[in-house]
Order: sequence, then C-alpha cells, then structure tokens
Amino acid sequence: MRKCLGILLMVCLIASSAFATNSWTASTGSWGTASNWSRGWVPADTEQIKINGGTTCTLDIDAGSIGQTPTGNKFTIATSTTQATLNIVSGGSIISGMEMQVGDGSSSSYVGRVNQSGGTVTLSGGTGNSKLEVGYKLGTGSYTISGGSIVGAATISQLMVGAAGATGGNGTFTVQGTGGSMAFAYLYVGVSNASAAYTGTGTLAFEINGGVSAINAGSVYIDPTDAVAAVANLSVTKTGALPTGNIILVNNTGINSVTGEFDNIAWGSTVSLGGQTYYTLTNTYVGGVDGLANDIALVVPEPATVALLGFGLLALRRNKK
Repeated sequence: MRKCLGILLMVCLIASSAFATNSWTASTGSWGTASNWSRGWVPADTEQIKINGGTTCTLDIDAGSIGQTPTGNKFTIATSTTQATLNIVSGGSIISGMEMQVGDGSSSSYVGRVNQSGGTVTLSGGTGNSKLEVGYKLGTGSYTISGGSIVGAATISQLMVGAAGATGGNGTFTVQGTGGSMAFAYLYVGVSNASAAYTGTGTLAFEINGGVSAINAGSVYIDPTDAVAAVANLSVTKTGALPTGNIILVNNTGINSVTGEFDNIAWGSTVSLGGQTYYTLTNTYVGGVDGLANDIALVVPEPATVALLGFGLLALRRNKK
C-alpha cells in the first residue's frame, strides 16, 4: 500500500511539474537564457509560459523555440503535445526581431497558443522578419488578445492568419472586448500574400463586450484571389453589452480598398447579435481619421430596414407553421 502511495505521489509531482508555469523573472534579457526563468531553464513543451509585468523579453536569433528547432530568424510556439501556451500579462513586453510564429509543423497536430491580456508585443524585425504568423505551415495556431498592444513596423509588419510558409495552415486571431490595440502594415487572412502563394484556413474572431478593438492595417487581403484552397472566415459573437452605434472590426489605414471577401459571409449580409440587434457587414465604412470608405464594420441599419427584417422573419415563421 505504501509503495502504491509513493508511486501515486511521484506521478502527481511529475504531472504538477509538467503543467506548472515557467515565468520570466529578469527585468530584460534573452528568451534563451535559462537563468531568466523562474524554473531555471528555458521553457519546455509542456509548460505554461508567462511574461510578467514590468519585464522585457527579447526574442533574438538564439532565443530557441517551443516544440521546434529554431531555424533562421524565426521564433516558433508549436508543440505536438498541445500543452505549451505563452501568456503575456499587464506590463510584460516581448520584442521580436524575427518572425514570430504561433503554430508550425509538418502536421496539424502541432499547436501553438498565445494569450495576451496586457503588455506589448513589438515586431521590430527588418524586411521579411516583421511578421506575426498565426497558423504557420501545416500547424494550428491561435492568438487571443484582450488587453495590451501589438505594434508592428509601420511599412513592413504583417499579420498572417491561416497561411504562411506552406499551404495548409490553420489560424485564428481573436479580439476580445475593447482592451487591445493592434497595428500592422498588412493583414492577410487565409493567404500568405496578395497573390495567395500559400493558402490555408484563417479566422478573424471578434467578441463584442461593450464594443471591440479594431485591427489597424494599412493593406487588407481576405482570400484576395478567391483561391480554392484558401478559407477566410469571420466570427462575431456577443459576450457582453452591445455598443449603441456601429462597430468597426478592421480599420483600413491605407488608401486602397479591402481586397477579397470572407468565405462564410458576404459583404452586405445581415448579422444578428444578441438575437435582436441587426447589423450589416460592410467593407466600405468610413471610420478612423482618414475619411476613406474602406473599413470593415458592422453597421446598424436604418429603422425602416430593421422593421422590414422583423417583418420578414415573422412571415418566415408563419410560413413554416
């Protein structure tokens, strides 16, 4: 009996160790330095990883990667165990001088996750490296931001959701509420670039709670060539109070129109939030300070339109009886 208890205790200790949080403890320094971490080693595949407030972690070329062997100017969060998660909290800072990849691998079993509730992620790399790639190669990636900021270089930074490096990636970028701030030069959903060199499944998700923070991007491409292998999805859900007016989802800060369209919902479609409040999805909204009609938004219809929608739904219900 004592032997069994001893074995059980050992298993519990191993399990708790495997899923414990490895927190960044240095004020500044390199990710790849073991002494900068609370557990005395660079984070392992099965750990929860936390970048604490008031600290700065630099992803330099020798930073290492989670679940992957680092190659070139890349930092990857992807593990076949699907356990490792990077958490960035208030006051925490990550400076990435390379491609930051969330989800990468030879199969979809490689999963990467980032949760940002505060702090700052700076994409400071040069041409070709100032990228946040969610769902790289065949991997599955998710990035959720509820607070803090992602700051990309003004003319070269890229947010790629669902395709980069190879065809077949699956990525989801989720904005929760109004606490986050995001700025990129380019936004690609379901594709790796304007010509769709690589394709995959990309989802932009917005969770409305009193409103939602818009993604700011100078150029916006959503499955621009309508490639067969590319899927670009939009998900909008109500998790709290709805705002009284229109809701900007993507603030197109450039002079060009949005290129492409979501696969699961067309421009001009009606979106219902909360079961009663109806919006129209548009890519020609005038938002921000540029005065250009090229932003993606949910627009509250005119009262007469809402009345017609209600009448149509009532007629549909009667016909079904």
